[in-house]
Amino acid sequence: MITSLYRQNPRLFWAITAVLLLLLVAVVVGLFLASRAFAMPPQPLPYSHQVHIAAGAECIYCHPGADSGPVAGIPSLAKCMGCHLNVDPQDPAAQADVDQLIAKWDAQEPVQWVKINDQPDFVQFNHRPHVAAGVACATCHGDVSQVDYPSRYNHNMGWCLSCHRDVGREHPEKLNRLLDCATCHY
Repeated sequence: MITSLYRQNPRLFWAITAVLLLLLVAVVVGLFLASRAFAMPPQPLPYSHQVHIAAGAECIYCHPGADSGPVAGIPSLAKCMGCHLNVDPQDPAAQADVDQLIAKWDAQEPVQWVKINDQPDFVQFNHRPHVAAGVACATCHGDVSQVDYPSRYNHNMGWCLSCHRDVGREHPEKLNRLLDCATCHY
């Protein structure tokens, strides 16, 4: 069939070939760009949620703002060193990572962690009511006990409203407030 198309109408054959090649290039470039867009940004120090949670750290210990305000917060170097001055890594291979942390501490250089999850300026998200309502961190952030670095989540309006509607079905008295635009956009 291809050879007969080429013999009967070579211009059409080459036009179809060019379009298919352009589509292939567009798909490859699209996949490359998508992988870069969702790739995790490099952090200034190695850090493993999996290791810290296995050692007994609770989310709220390192992110204390989650139960009291809008931003969960990232632990200060002093908070990290509060443990690492007294606790040796369970895996001796991890000592090199801890040594990098200690070097920052000794140089009195704060760690500039790169933000992973962020909301647009028109969204006024507050962790506090979610924590107070008993929403587990994993509900929105995934099971970080199984990963070194958490990944970005698509916390878009549809995703949030889906959960708000589910809660509203269980607690009809809260439905209007949960679906009111001003709850998140104020």
